[in-house]
Amino acid sequence: MRLTPVRRAHTRGCLAAGILWIFAGAAPAEGGDFYVGVTGAGERLDVLYDKTVDNTSPSNLSLNQGQVFRADDSATKVGYGYGFLAGYRVPLGLTGVFVAGEGDLAYHRGVALGRFPGLGTSEGRNQLGEVWPEDWSFDKDKSFGFTLRLGAGIPVVGPGLGPSVYGLVGVRRLGAGFRSDYTGCLNPTPCTDASQFTSGTDRFDENFTGWTTGGGIEKKLGNISLRGEVRYTDYGSASRTISFTDVGVTVPLSLETSGVSARLGLLLYF
Repeated sequence: MRLTPVRRAHTRGCLAAGILWIFAGAAPAEGGDFYVGVTGAGERLDVLYDKTVDNTSPSNLSLNQGQVFRADDSATKVGYGYGFLAGYRVPLGLTGVFVAGEGDLAYHRGVALGRFPGLGTSEGRNQLGEVWPEDWSFDKDKSFGFTLRLGAGIPVVGPGLGPSVYGLVGVRRLGAGFRSDYTGCLNPTPCTDASQFTSGTDRFDENFTGWTTGGGIEKKLGNISLRGEVRYTDYGSASRTISFTDVGVTVPLSLETSGVSARLGLLLYF
């Protein structure tokens, strides 16, 4: 839990370098292959929740007029999911190298939970215009994306008989639910009795658009294929502002999320 102003620098990793293997004697190209499949995945999800309470409006009625309070909290959750995919794989010449384009839809399970103890000038967080104590949760729902793969076969047993390795890069759209349960004081003067405090719940559906990089290995057994891969996904950020116009307080919120996942897939080629 961090309660001091934070400047967060995004580190965009270079995990998307194509893994390229070119072997002499690889099997000749046989044309493109359309495939469909199912996947199962486990993911470590990291969420950063940032909340600001802005009292700089001239109409602010709180004892904190002119002040801005900012707090952030992070949470980590290991979740799981399943999905469906379809793609097209095209060998490139006689080298054994291939490129593939793939679209997929995934459903996610797992909720990240966090809590703000609050931030402000009063010891009991019993004034208007402070960051009130709050429990929050982030629930991934479903996502869809498109990836490009570049790889080549490894002739471990013989030409064209070994597995294939590949690197991937893509874009992803995530839908998620956010909930916060808070207790605070909406009176211009400090609340001194339990009956003066207000409790409430905010619920939002948020959408994130980010990018995916990673790599994997795939082994074909006839027209059936087994796949294992690791991905890093930066889902990006989403934000909104809640306004308490009657008392001149605005509350900007932002969420950032990313995840590292391991996936297994079963594919059928046509």
